[in-house]
Amino acid sequence: MITKLSKALAHFHSIHSINSQLYKIAVSIYAVLLISSIKVKAQHIEVGGGAGAMLYKGDILPNIDPRYAKLGGQLFLRHTPGKAVSFKYAVMAGSISGSDEKRNNDPLAQARKRSFTSSMQELSVTMEYNFLDYRSNIKRMPLSPYLFGGLALFHFDPAENKKPTYSLSGISIPFGVGLKYVLYKNWNLNVEFGARKTFTDYLDNLSGTDITNPTQNGNPKNKDMYLYTGISISYTFYKIQCPEFY
Repeated sequence: MITKLSKALAHFHSIHSINSQLYKIAVSIYAVLLISSIKVKAQHIEVGGGAGAMLYKGDILPNIDPRYAKLGGQLFLRHTPGKAVSFKYAVMAGSISGSDEKRNNDPLAQARKRSFTSSMQELSVTMEYNFLDYRSNIKRMPLSPYLFGGLALFHFDPAENKKPTYSLSGISIPFGVGLKYVLYKNWNLNVEFGARKTFTDYLDNLSGTDITNPTQNGNPKNKDMYLYTGISISYTFYKIQCPEFY
């Protein structure tokens, strides 16, 4: 498992150019999470996948607008070394979009008339804190809300810009909330909402760089974000005999 994840991270770096200092920080945090997860004997490991909606928040859409939701999907492996903490390693792909067209109450948006669609790919490592021991045979509470946060490498590619002068890869900080529910024996249902804080202003192919036409600018000080809301199914592999309750 660890070998495959390490190879995937190295492959992602070889394909997309990422600032070297930020990349070193990402790898360091990634390594710490992996080491932390393997020091404790695993209670169980889950594999799963799901689909959901991807959204964008930035210069073109300052507020989250569900009308511009795009399809996204995720595959993941989750390692739970204890009752409260889980580590999740995920690959996500989808697209985001936005447009000034429907912002009738914004004069700048109406003058700018910009729109974009961009593909998105992400490789992430997150830590989850489970509020309840949702697989306990004693408390018999087959669900738990949880919080998560971590680190991700992402790549985007706006369709409107065939020769971008900015980097198409970067580091983001995923964070959000979710709910885990035991469906039946080893099967689980996950519902999750998460945002990704980025350090780029170009997800929408728009920043404050056009000095010849100010109406075509955005605010370079406000970095863009992308969000994912999804539902997934996972299967748990136990290292010990599963109690009859499940």
